[in-house]
Amino acid sequence: MIQEYLLRSLRSLMLHRLRTLLSTLGILFGVVAVVAMLSIGEGAKQETLKQIEQLGINTLIIRQNSLSEEQQGNARSKKSRGLTVEDSLKLNKGVPHLLWQAPVKVIKASLPGTLQNTAPEILAVTNDYKEIKGLRLSEGRFICNADKERKNLICVLGAEVARSLGTAGHKGKTLRIGSIPFQILGILQSTEWQESKNAVIASTNVNQAIFIPLGSEEGLRTYQTPENDMLSEIILQVQPNQDLWSISQVIDNILSRLHGNFQDYQIVLPQALLNQAQQTQRTFNLVLGSIAAISLLVGGIGIMNMMLANVSERVKEIGIRRALGATKRDILLQFLTETLLLTLSGAILGAIIGVCCAFAINYFAGWNTIVTVWSLLLSLGMAAGVGICSGLYPAYQAAILDPIVALRKE
Repeated sequence: MIQEYLLRSLRSLMLHRLRTLLSTLGILFGVVAVVAMLSIGEGAKQETLKQIEQLGINTLIIRQNSLSEEQQGNARSKKSRGLTVEDSLKLNKGVPHLLWQAPVKVIKASLPGTLQNTAPEILAVTNDYKEIKGLRLSEGRFICNADKERKNLICVLGAEVARSLGTAGHKGKTLRIGSIPFQILGILQSTEWQESKNAVIASTNVNQAIFIPLGSEEGLRTYQTPENDMLSEIILQVQPNQDLWSISQVIDNILSRLHGNFQDYQIVLPQALLNQAQQTQRTFNLVLGSIAAISLLVGGIGIMNMMLANVSERVKEIGIRRALGATKRDILLQFLTETLLLTLSGAILGAIIGVCCAFAINYFAGWNTIVTVWSLLLSLGMAAGVGICSGLYPAYQAAILDPIVALRKE
């Protein structure tokens, strides 16, 4: 008799535990989804802000298109010589609200000695490049207009390039680019730069770059070709709060006239591309957030059903409590508290798993994820809200039970 009672009690306890576990799974998975979604969204937001910093604020980029042989023939027939310094001068006069304008030419030249295996990017630039990128120097100075006009054979090194050169990477030393010695005029401060798999537009890592005055690269040419005169890109920075789209139309009109209406260039608006990337991220977050909401809703329904079953099993207990003086409010708070504790236990476990999932996404998928305190608090708050809403009806049913009827319940 006692053995049968113990077995029945153990079976009842195990069923109750299993039912409790299953009822919290929806809450658990919902919180996991919320934490993972918010961590991915925060990581994407921080990555986007870094991209804006690396590209420059309020900037437009004009880039030289790669042309096929047929397109090169069409360009020559239109008398278009690609992006040139002349284009840069015309834009400087014709573009409204212009703050800085930086023509850039990527130089292909060998770097003998210790830098031969690192292959940093060599850029011929003007002083405006420093202003647009917000570069700071740890030694010396940057390229100035006089260096460009006189075609001085000087260079400025990125922080990583200077470190790789060791004692030879200091101001006043000489660096051979191709067969020509360039005097090191300055060293840039190390800039935070992170290569992103999800970057909407490529940017130059200034830590791994060598800067020379625009025009001084002429001595590096082994033979004369039309491509030698072409710029790689022109970066323009306009005043804050200006309509970049309207300014891009002005730029397109100027370049179209200069290039004989031949489109051998492209105008890139980093802010527009980044906004598009953010919109895509918001859509992704909305989809994942809907899945999380459905999981929480299912979890709430599961908890409500379990608490209703719990109330029906504990009718006699409720009757005894009411007989001993407990009010309807006491019974209501008792079952609401039980529901809230049950929900929060699943939510806390879900938050822990969600943090682990965020780190796993970062490690395996290569996505930048950032778990913040507010995201954890928000997920726990949402779970608590679902728990309270789910427990209201069962708690109300328990509170309105007639104590006399409840005491008669077997």
